[in-house]
Amino acid sequence: MSHTSEELLKAIIACSPDGYVSCDEFGKIVYVNEVVEKITGWSAKELIGQESLKIYSLPESLTSRVGQEGKVKPQAAILFQRDGKKITLKARQIEIKKSDKENSFGGYLTIFHTENPMTLNVERAQVEFVSTVSHELRTPLTSIKGFTETILKSGDKLSDENKKKYITIIKEQADRLIRLVEDLLAVSRLESQNFQLTVRSLDLKKYINKVCESLISKSAKHKLVINIENNLPNVWADADRLEQILTNLIDNAIKYSPNGSVVTITASALGTEKNIKDKLKIEVSDQGIGIGEADLQKIFTKFGRLDNPMTRQTQGTGLGLFITKSLVLALKGQISVSSKPGQTMFTVLLPAVIPDMAIPVSVIDESSANTKGKTNG
Repeated sequence: MSHTSEELLKAIIACSPDGYVSCDEFGKIVYVNEVVEKITGWSAKELIGQESLKIYSLPESLTSRVGQEGKVKPQAAILFQRDGKKITLKARQIEIKKSDKENSFGGYLTIFHTENPMTLNVERAQVEFVSTVSHELRTPLTSIKGFTETILKSGDKLSDENKKKYITIIKEQADRLIRLVEDLLAVSRLESQNFQLTVRSLDLKKYINKVCESLISKSAKHKLVINIENNLPNVWADADRLEQILTNLIDNAIKYSPNGSVVTITASALGTEKNIKDKLKIEVSDQGIGIGEADLQKIFTKFGRLDNPMTRQTQGTGLGLFITKSLVLALKGQISVSSKPGQTMFTVLLPAVIPDMAIPVSVIDESSANTKGKTNG
């Protein structure tokens, strides 16, 4: 069965995310699609037969170009909503010819472009970002302000023990603010690519031990087990970034696992088919409640904190794993996570330093031959 042009046009308009308003040569509305009804709050029955000025206002530069050849660029236009509010959208206007008479003006079709779904997602993410940051800032600031006011108003009546307690809380909340600001700055630098890497050969064992020692106060109620393969090659990495990656992963493992449990840090080398150890594998595992499969990828997003009893008891910005993944990728590495009840393991792969003696003679010979072939060619 064949379809008329009018039926086909109506089907296309019905599927479009844009708003369509068609007017006759006298400026009376003859058609609006459902998108326009939803945006404005007016029904098609209420609008048809009304002046087009009732529903929108277009810039003169747009209306003056109707009938001209060439594509008209979308320009800002105002749609009037039923409740008296206004909404600004980009619009285009196209002249409609009468089908029975050649080159005769039959009215015009105005198209209002709604936002791209991707743009809406970005805007929604920005709103959520600002909302989360505001919450993360407000919580410690409220504590700092409250305890400071208490000390100022009633300092002479407080015991030395209470004064020390309140000042300790103020310091802890100030530290929390500093961590948040540092994380936000790190995210900003990572997303703008405005950070420098000084990649060099580093002793991975040394950095694992250093980070574990720095977290010793936090891990007092946990057992840290370090398993490092003998004769482990050095890692190609930036010292500060490597330390940050290890700190984030080990600190998370401690924070999100119950007291008395074991956090295990393992480091080993991975070899190629020719037994060249070109990658180092770092595994950090804990004995926490685990992460649901649906949430495994969420944890690497900004503010990707999970809603479970363990995370509710701990402070955090939800930026740590996003930063960790970004840093691992910047060092040309990979990061993954696997989880089940009672165990979560983060695995990081980073490039290893390959000593000349570790490269088989056959590989050196092949490389030399290839080089000679290119030189002679």
